[in-house]
Amino acid sequence: MIRNQKMIKLYFTILLVTIVTSCLYAQNETQWLPDQPGKWSYHHKITGEIEKYKLSTAELAEYRKNIDLVIETLHQNPVLKNPVGIEPSVNVRVWPDDHEGYHQRSLTGDIVGSRIAIQFCPLFKDENGNIRKHCMEVTSCDVHVNEPKATSDKYLQYSASELNPAPEKLVIAAQNLSKIFVKPLVAKELAEGVTAYQSGIIIISNPKCPYWIPLKCGELFDQITEYFKIVQEKDNSYVYVVEAIEKEKGVFSTEQLNGPAYFTTGNISGVTAVENDSPLVRFNTEYFDKSLPRTSIQLIAVHTLTESFDRNCDDTHLEYRRHCEFVKQLDANALKALLNVK
Repeated sequence: MIRNQKMIKLYFTILLVTIVTSCLYAQNETQWLPDQPGKWSYHHKITGEIEKYKLSTAELAEYRKNIDLVIETLHQNPVLKNPVGIEPSVNVRVWPDDHEGYHQRSLTGDIVGSRIAIQFCPLFKDENGNIRKHCMEVTSCDVHVNEPKATSDKYLQYSASELNPAPEKLVIAAQNLSKIFVKPLVAKELAEGVTAYQSGIIIISNPKCPYWIPLKCGELFDQITEYFKIVQEKDNSYVYVVEAIEKEKGVFSTEQLNGPAYFTTGNISGVTAVENDSPLVRFNTEYFDKSLPRTSIQLIAVHTLTESFDRNCDDTHLEYRRHCEFVKQLDANALKALLNVK
């Protein structure tokens, strides 16, 4: 009986090794085509929830034209114009952030935002000899048009989950704090109004108007204190947190409270007046020019491989090499010309 059990165990072990080996062999035998001419793939469709903006027929046509112009400008990049070993696949999606507390606010008067995704899909030959593209979990360049939140990716982490159920005023307080972020370091100035950041984002903006504004220590302390006082109303254990933050604020001078806030891990509030490389900022709500049409292009945030400016494009994976080459050949002035600014 024991001998039979050992034989059965050995059989399943061999079977498992055979399956794993076969899978690995098949994976390693994928016939990638790094020298195969590719083609540009864009179907001129906008998916998502653009209807929330309640655009007229003429406005929608104008917006489509503007988005097509952005995409065609990017298409002129040599890596996308004459793709080799990849198929650049483009899609456009509108997914507006329209939540205020537990409610949805109207977007009728808002400037229209969207995200353009360019996937660098490597080409390969399947078992039947057909040339196909692989677009699962590949690197992509995401181009956000008129989307303030896309200008950063390192926001303060506050949520309403401290209470269940959470009152709406806590949800709103958390949402407001979560609009604050650490200003990233500059990687390279590509042109006036075109800045690449170490965060992996290139921002194309109107140089006459700042898109970020600094937070004052005093106003940030007030926002954080308000958030925790709302929590304390339902959970009195947070009284110690509120007291600690008020104590931290108490050692700041009037000048410091009116000065810029910086992020720190050295206290509970995360706020310091000591200058460092982590200034706290938020998007400038006065940035967008409301005298321009809602369909105008006023801000572009390109999420890409900004580290490519300081290194060679020698990645093992072809799609990353092509993405790197794409970044190095970006035309900053052509991108800046896309903006509709006065």
